[in-house]
Parts: sequence; structure tokens; C-alpha cells
Amino acid sequence: MLKEFIEHIQQTARPIIREVGDATFVVTTQGIADELYPTIYHPDTLSLHSLDALVKLVQSEAAKMDTPLYITIPNHLTVCCFGQPDANARCFRQVYYEAKATDVPGWGESVQMGFEEMQIALLTRFQETPDSIYAMKLLSDISTGSKVTFNNNGIATSVTAQKGVSLQTKEPIRPIVTLRPYRTFQEVEQPESIFLIRVNERGISFTEADGGMWKLRAREIVKAFLEEKLAEMVASGTVYIAL
Repeated sequence: MLKEFIEHIQQTARPIIREVGDATFVVTTQGIADELYPTIYHPDTLSLHSLDALVKLVQSEAAKMDTPLYITIPNHLTVCCFGQPDANARCFRQVYYEAKATDVPGWGESVQMGFEEMQIALLTRFQETPDSIYAMKLLSDISTGSKVTFNNNGIATSVTAQKGVSLQTKEPIRPIVTLRPYRTFQEVEQPESIFLIRVNERGISFTEADGGMWKLRAREIVKAFLEEKLAEMVASGTVYIAL
């Protein structure tokens, strides 16, 4: 009797497997039903670090696929490439590649540095523009002056730099400049941003003044680059590119 009683308890405590249509459920003794999902075997997403690598992989592999590939640029540092949902794998969507710009110097919303430090930054962390040349000349004039006087009226700042014993120049500083810091994939032209200049005795600061619109522009630049490199595949409907 004891053996039969134990077997009865084990039988009643065992979860029940039920199939409903194409789905399989496990029903516990408390009446709670949990669906069992099949294990989906798929390759891991391949991490890339350049747009060139992404283009080459798409060109060499997409032609072998029966369904088109989709490329999106979710932010200024990332590009994702994925396929259509697989109906045989519960609509699983495979992300094949993800390219990330990991070696970008970047630039903050507001950065203050000493005059010489900012000169180095303009040379190493920005693409050259007429305004970057202007800013470097301004910093050079300030840093080489033996006596520098600043006058800030709330809108613009003027600088008086006295060189040696006889030469003295007074020049108003342009309050706004347009610069291109390296902030997205270095294979493409960097997006422009408007920066507000402020100068004081401690150094100079560049404060972003475009409300972050450069991020959208960076995504558009990357999209245009990919559309050019994959023009034939885009035209044939093999690849779709979107922001």
C-alpha cells in the first residue's frame, strides 16, 4: 500500500505536457501553464569595427541569401544588419552584423581646455575647416602674447594681446564657429556642429549649440556612404538601408 501511495503522489505531482495547435505547454499541478519554446540554433552576431568590413561582408554573403538584408543606423556609432523574421523559428530575426565605431576620439557637449591643449585638440580631434583654422590662429595669438587682456560683454569676447614691448592687437572673438569633431565612423565626413566660444584667463571653451542635431546628420552621412557602396544591391532590392 505504501509503495502504491508513493507512486500515486509522484504521478499526480508530475507536470502535464499538452500540445495546442503548433504550441506545447507544461501544466503544473497548480494549474499554471507555461509555453515551451524550441531552441533556435543560429550564428552569433558578428561584431565589426568599420563600415568597410560591413560592406565587404554584405557584398560577399547577401547574394547567397534567398531573402533581402536590412541595414539600419540606430545611432551615430552603430550600424546593424539583419534579415527577415523566420516563420519556422517563431519569427526569430537574425542580426548578422553589428558595426561599432570604437576608435572615435569624440567631443563633449561643452569642453574647456588651456590654450595650448585646445590647439592640440583642434589638430588631432577635428577635421580641418576654415573655422578650425581660425580657432587655431586665435589660440596661437593668445598663447604667444606676453600680456593678454579679456573683455566679455555677454555676447562676444574681445582679446588684447601685447607682444614684446611695442606690438599690441585688439580683436573681437567670433562667438560662434562651425567645427567637425571626429564623432562617428572615421571613413566618412564628420558632421558639422555649431559651437559657442568662450574665453577667460583659465583657457577657452567650445560649447555645442545645435541641440544635438549633428547626431541625425551623422546617421544620414553613414546612410549615404552605405547607399553609394552598395548601390547595385540597393537597386536590385537585395539590401534595404534606413535610418
